[in-house]
Amino acid sequence: MSKASAPALVWLEIRGFRSFGSDIRRMDLSAQLVVIHAGNSQGKTSFAEAIEFLLTGRSSRRDLFGGAKAEYNGSLRNAHLADEDDRVWVAAGIRDQTSGVVHEVRRNLTADFAGAADCTSQLTIDGVPSNELPGYGLLLGDGVMGAPVLLQHTLRYVLSTEPKQRAAYFKALLTLTDLDLLRQRIAIQRAKFEPAPDGPAVAALRNVTHPAMCEVINKVLAIDPTSESSYTEIVSLLLSAGRELAPDATDLIELSAALANIVAREKDHIFPLSAFSRPSTVLPVPETLDTTAYSKAMKNVDQNLATLLPVLTALLAVPKYETLDQVADCPICATPNSLTPERISVLKQSLLNGDEINSAVRSTRIDISTVRQAWKSWRTEVAESAPKAGTWDEAAIETAAAKIKALLGKERPELGAAIECAHKIVREQKTLLSLIDTFDHSMQQLEKDVERHAATLADISVPRRDIEKQTEVLDLLLQRSEPLTDLRDLVKAALQRVQPMDGAAALLKAVDLAPNVLGELRTANNRSVLVKRLNTVDRVLKKASSNVLDARFTEMSSTIERWWLTIRPGELVGFAGVKRRAAGAVFVNLVAALQPQSQADAVERDALGVYSDSQLNALGLSTFLARVQLTGARAVILDDPIPGSDGDHRLTFVQNTIGDLLRNGRQVILTTYDPKLADWAASTHTDIDPLTYDLNLLDVISGTEPTQTSDAFSRFMLQAEDNLNAPTAGGRRAACNAYRSAAERLAKQIVATNRSEAGMATAVSDVENEATQLGDLVPLVRGFAVTDDEAGKWTVLPKVLNPGSHDDDVPSTLELKQIRGNLRTFNKNHQKRWPDGLLR
Repeated sequence: MSKASAPALVWLEIRGFRSFGSDIRRMDLSAQLVVIHAGNSQGKTSFAEAIEFLLTGRSSRRDLFGGAKAEYNGSLRNAHLADEDDRVWVAAGIRDQTSGVVHEVRRNLTADFAGAADCTSQLTIDGVPSNELPGYGLLLGDGVMGAPVLLQHTLRYVLSTEPKQRAAYFKALLTLTDLDLLRQRIAIQRAKFEPAPDGPAVAALRNVTHPAMCEVINKVLAIDPTSESSYTEIVSLLLSAGRELAPDATDLIELSAALANIVAREKDHIFPLSAFSRPSTVLPVPETLDTTAYSKAMKNVDQNLATLLPVLTALLAVPKYETLDQVADCPICATPNSLTPERISVLKQSLLNGDEINSAVRSTRIDISTVRQAWKSWRTEVAESAPKAGTWDEAAIETAAAKIKALLGKERPELGAAIECAHKIVREQKTLLSLIDTFDHSMQQLEKDVERHAATLADISVPRRDIEKQTEVLDLLLQRSEPLTDLRDLVKAALQRVQPMDGAAALLKAVDLAPNVLGELRTANNRSVLVKRLNTVDRVLKKASSNVLDARFTEMSSTIERWWLTIRPGELVGFAGVKRRAAGAVFVNLVAALQPQSQADAVERDALGVYSDSQLNALGLSTFLARVQLTGARAVILDDPIPGSDGDHRLTFVQNTIGDLLRNGRQVILTTYDPKLADWAASTHTDIDPLTYDLNLLDVISGTEPTQTSDAFSRFMLQAEDNLNAPTAGGRRAACNAYRSAAERLAKQIVATNRSEAGMATAVSDVENEATQLGDLVPLVRGFAVTDDEAGKWTVLPKVLNPGSHDDDVPSTLELKQIRGNLRTFNKNHQKRWPDGLLR
């Protein structure tokens, strides 16, 4: 056998997976055909699912059966493993098709299904951890049905699933998912642009619903954003929209200011909310005057001189006296002839001695002016810190109460609390303002004293500390003015409900965001152009996908029909193909061809509506095998592909279907509960030396046990299975004859093996020449019994089976099952006794 046709699966090892328990089970699969027979609930499906789990790390049962996810909790791990830490694994020797090297692939179950959580596993290849299986020509694709394993729930999946899911199945099969993936990615990108939500600026424009402005606003939204003059046009249109409200505005800044005033007046007309506004705190108290330098200068000079300096300065500032060259009367005291040039010289010297005083006076006057200016600004802030509502009289309060009732539909206690809070703030504000005014009066007096060169300056009548304390009182009230905040929040929410975003308020927001309008319009235009291009590309891809689907479906249909004809040749009900529904590429139908007679024109109908149960099974099998062929999988595992109710098609399946698979170089692993199907499959293809196994679940803890049955004894046992449960005596008699032949064959093998192991070489044929009948063989085999009760059971065998082979009463099914169990146990015990098993 060449590398290309050499079996892909060489051996399989299972522990703890479903019906396989604590004992490690290893099976030789190194044949092109492996036939595994097992009764119901003996482990054949667990065997197939173990291969699926090994290759994909998943169980299609949970994904395709339906039901709640939690119903599959713990369904992979054998329920009878003694310890949760007991390892569960499936391993196989898989031949690399290219190199011929056999790799050990092992998958350890690390976590079983639990609730919505999937199972998890660790894959290793030749002992090295791996994230994915290279495939080795065994995988059909990605996803839950990626393994070449046909199970009962996957047999009809393509038939029972929704048409949309069926389309996905065929697209994956035909490797057409790339086109869909590309379209999906295009759709994702288009979805990012297609809604094209308005930016804040454009949204503000759309909120201008005033009838007199709508036409102009629509013109703004319709502007070509690619034009060089577009922004100038936007400004012109916005000024035009606001002309009715602000006719004197010449640019957007003036328009915004005018609209803001209008909006404020409109809101105050509904309710004077601004009367309850206040800062959160007051700025710190400014610094006071430092007179240290002035006092020091005054101490260093004669006080009389200091007092007279202004007078002397004024006198000498007159040109007549500054350059006096003769005696003159004093202009200050009117003393005759009191001023002489010499006296003027003395006075000039006195002025020079008073420079320090003059400097101190000038500096102090500047400081006084600076301090008074700072306190004046601070007083303005303090004067604005109290809400205007704190000065309302009863009439103003009644007016506000009426407005809030009209706004909210009823009187609200928040108004009274806010007014009371405002009054408290105003009272404390007035106290602070009074202290500030007293302080300023002291500063004015201080300024006058400095101007007249007073030797000492009077203390400021209000100490800074008193002002700071009163400022803290006012700050505390401002910080704890929750009633004002509560009323403002209440009224703001109401104003938003009753005042629609039209007119001045809406236009104001649009005008303030005008610089952003052009950018948003350009972005929206670019998005629109891009969406149109993506839509065009999607239409082209959709058409191309449909054309490709039709071509590939034609190829797929012929492949399915080919496999259909291997199972059900010569029938008037045939398969007409896989076809798209109408013009779409989302839904796919399987079409049947119905002929009234051979060579007549066929009538097409949906297969699901007209096929019988047996035909649907055959269609599911044909579809699966077409997938195997189109993907080039090197092996196929078929779990009960032909149901017992469809026995008429066993032979066509064995000879045609399996024959075609084998001739195409594929390894076929068949599991079946039908002994006749198992026997025929092995017998038909004896030329390739098939391997045959029997699975038995004799001990649920150790798990399903495979026994190789490629010998005469196993074939006789298999033949008996077909009639074991027969309701007629004739059927049970056939089973009885098969068990008698099996017992005779096993007895000959046991005798020949024991004699050979004792040193007397004996073949099975030698024993057959010595004794051919069961009655003659029993005395020979009894001496080689392995267990205490075996000899007695051999003695009973002829007593039960001989009457059934003749015309006496036929054993019941229960008695035949007991005989079957005895023979299996004999075979198992004696096979284990010798290293190489029994002779054949």
